[in-house]
Amino acid sequence: MKRVLIAAIALTIALAACSSNKKVYTSNGTTVTTDTSQKTVTVHSSEGTMKMGKDVVDVASLGVPVYAGAAQDEGGLSVTGAKGSAQMASFTTSDPFDKVYAFYKSKMPAGSEKMKVDEGDSSVAEFVTGTGKAGETQTMVMISKKGDKTAIVITKGNQQ
Repeated sequence: MKRVLIAAIALTIALAACSSNKKVYTSNGTTVTTDTSQKTVTVHSSEGTMKMGKDVVDVASLGVPVYAGAAQDEGGLSVTGAKGSAQMASFTTSDPFDKVYAFYKSKMPAGSEKMKVDEGDSSVAEFVTGTGKAGETQTMVMISKKGDKTAIVITKGNQQ
């Protein structure tokens, strides 16, 4: 019994020593926290909080549908502060650009398409809702051909 207890204590100490969380404090009161197991970085200051990395964006809160079958990339961004907030999430699908473009053209409000460019082997389209003025939410969907894949970046922000 005593050996099991000692082994459990040793294992707990070893796991604590291998913790993936690391905090760094700067001289101006800003806290930077990295979490390698969650693949995130959080910066907190008197101005607000910024989170970067995997699963930092609640996809349901973006206000636009995510293309079915698109995989969320690990590099998301979420910023909150007294002056507003913003979120950005990126996705990738193996479906062709034209199919993804048609999906968003049918789902986004009329007049939200701001550009579509096809040149050579490249294609880019952008949809924007809202003006970004104080008190109004702005959402942007950027679609681009990325080799044999299609990249989708959804950004949502509001200014107080």
